[in-house]
Amino acid sequence: MRITLLILLITCLSCHAHVVQQLFVDFTTDEQEWTATVRFDAGIALPEMRADKDALQPKRDWLLGQSVSEHEKLRREAEKYLKSCLIFTDGTSPLPWKATFPEWQATPPQFRSPFTDLGFAYFDIVMSGQLPQQELVVKVAEGEHPDFVFANGDTLLTVEPQHSISLWRAQLTKPSSTQSFWNFVQYGYRHVLPNGWDHVLFIAALCCLSFAWRPLLEQSLIFTLGHSITMALSITNILPPLSPNSLQWVEVCIAATIVYVAVENVFSQKMRAHRFITIFLFGLVHGLGFAAVLGNTIRATKHITMPLIAANLGVELGQLTVIALMICALFWLHKKPYFRKILQTISISIALTGSYWIIERIS
Repeated sequence: MRITLLILLITCLSCHAHVVQQLFVDFTTDEQEWTATVRFDAGIALPEMRADKDALQPKRDWLLGQSVSEHEKLRREAEKYLKSCLIFTDGTSPLPWKATFPEWQATPPQFRSPFTDLGFAYFDIVMSGQLPQQELVVKVAEGEHPDFVFANGDTLLTVEPQHSISLWRAQLTKPSSTQSFWNFVQYGYRHVLPNGWDHVLFIAALCCLSFAWRPLLEQSLIFTLGHSITMALSITNILPPLSPNSLQWVEVCIAATIVYVAVENVFSQKMRAHRFITIFLFGLVHGLGFAAVLGNTIRATKHITMPLIAANLGVELGQLTVIALMICALFWLHKKPYFRKILQTISISIALTGSYWIIERIS
């Protein structure tokens, strides 16, 4: 019962309408200077907007409708925020940098088309500075900041809060492809743990019918196959971009898949063949959700095959971690006569959480 209450508490507390998980940055250098163009989410420009975790993500129409003074406040506060969370150094000492706003060259600002297909409010902030002699390092300060995804040609590197990465070295001006591959593995992993609570709950539900490692591994791989297919089709634009309304219903369907699997656990006695077909179909649905979150970063590379494979590998490793944690947490109970009742109780808790998400995402 304690496990049940913990699952319910954590998952309910983690449901936020608009939490910016990453900001995308184009990074370039010449012989003397570096330039980093941030596609900045207007939803975190102001302190009061960052504080309201339940606020809906503002759309481009909202941005265009702001007054001159409000635009100026957005620009000023966005620059202040970036300088509070991004620290550029030569490896030891902080380096000065300046920010410019190309869309503010006209009055009122002429904002370009939105970064995503969903019409959300973004504007560009161009950071620049002198290259140091040996190395340029960027660190994200401690706090509730998004990840910053730096793109340098066809490689991407992600820096998380309280972490730093080397963006440039005098001897090696670009990160290696291997470095970029493992960065995408980490990127996919983090969209399961710790960021993908609906995904975590789905995988946890899979563990509550057959507790043996082999069927759990098979279910995880089949699920990954499903979401890999729709991720690839969406990222390559074979599937049309989802509208905001369509994306909302995808999120509803993802919550419904959690409820279905959890309820099936309560009434089924053992694994049946249709379970694998169901999980594959549900994987197709979850893949649309992953594409909405990961797609823009993967599309930013010149060749999407490597980052797509790496991101899906990271997701699979995240799923296996969830399975391993469930096995470790419950293994000492699996021979108890009441073990099935424990699994059913966890499944009911997962089903209730998924039902809550369905209601929340419809409203």
